Amino acid sequence: MAGMGRFLKIHWVFYCILLFTVSRVIMMYQFDLANDIMVHQHKDFFAAMCKWDCQWYLTIINDGYDLHARVAPKIWRGLANWAFFPLYPYTVKILVDLTGVQAVVVGVVLNQIIVLMALMVFYLYLKLFVDELNSRFGVVLLAFSPFSVYFSSLYTEALFLLLSLLAFYFMRTNRLILSAICGGFLSATRPIGVMFSLPFLGHHLLHTKLTAKSMTNIIILSIISISGLLAYMAYLQVHVGDFLAFQHIQKGWGRHGIDTYNLKRQIGEMIGDTHNFLFFSLSFVVSIYLLVKKHFAEALFNLLCILPGVMTGTMMSEGRFCGTLFTLYFGLVIVARKSNSLKLSLVLVFIIFYTSYFLYWLAHAKFLI
Repeated sequence: MAGMGRFLKIHWVFYCILLFTVSRVIMMYQFDLANDIMVHQHKDFFAAMCKWDCQWYLTIINDGYDLHARVAPKIWRGLANWAFFPLYPYTVKILVDLTGVQAVVVGVVLNQIIVLMALMVFYLYLKLFVDELNSRFGVVLLAFSPFSVYFSSLYTEALFLLLSLLAFYFMRTNRLILSAICGGFLSATRPIGVMFSLPFLGHHLLHTKLTAKSMTNIIILSIISISGLLAYMAYLQVHVGDFLAFQHIQKGWGRHGIDTYNLKRQIGEMIGDTHNFLFFSLSFVVSIYLLVKKHFAEALFNLLCILPGVMTGTMMSEGRFCGTLFTLYFGLVIVARKSNSLKLSLVLVFIIFYTSYFLYWLAHAKFLI
């Protein structure tokens, strides 16, 4: 990791821009290579990045939310786009209406801007806890996240990453109103965004002298921190008559919960989902380590975000749920902060996964759904 020392004198903003640029150049090179040698489909980059959930977000951007579960096409029968929260697709829709540019292009470009901002906020966040070298090391890990394919597609992961970082950064710097507002936006981005409200509430209670006035403030700010979810639930109640439609429709994707009658078989299938199980295990261990090191808010948020997916009885998308949380990368920085050899090993492993997962994405690997 000594080689990173050469970059310590570069201003941190330019450092983040440099890493972001290098990571995206590598991605574009891989796309050209795979498209010419392996895939032979000659799609443009934006079309290649729009897979799986991207198609669902396009239905929201183009036509709004469904009134009923779909009957066609066959692969979508019994499903509806209520499972996908509104902040990101409607942000893209507004930009499409303003620019006239295709939604996929707008979404992908927007996410690149968001990711660059997230790298900068992550650096500032890490500086609250660790030194310059470790802060820049964390930026390297996030810039070369194996799950950058989601940050480069029309998915909500990039926006969720930035908003969660901002919510935690404002919380840690005692700007609680801004933190609660970011939490509200977070809860309108993905269902697990509401999980921020618990570490936020805990932080507020621990750092505030409890009086009638402070309790009122805590209640108000806590409501603001989940306001996005509450607004979406109210909309669904009016739109389809079910304020939990986003949760109920999940069963259409095979998320039925833990099967207590066939638990052994179910656990075996979950473990057999190698890639997703690997990242879940890593994320879970990192959460425990953060608890031991008394980073309670980050540990709690990480656990609260990764466990709901597992509790549905399947590992589907679990790698994505774990690998797109900033708390995983924060935890790895804390783990490796005193070991340059571990830092170097993690960087090398991440770059290998970064390049291979992008190729898996282009090859339609199902574990990346």
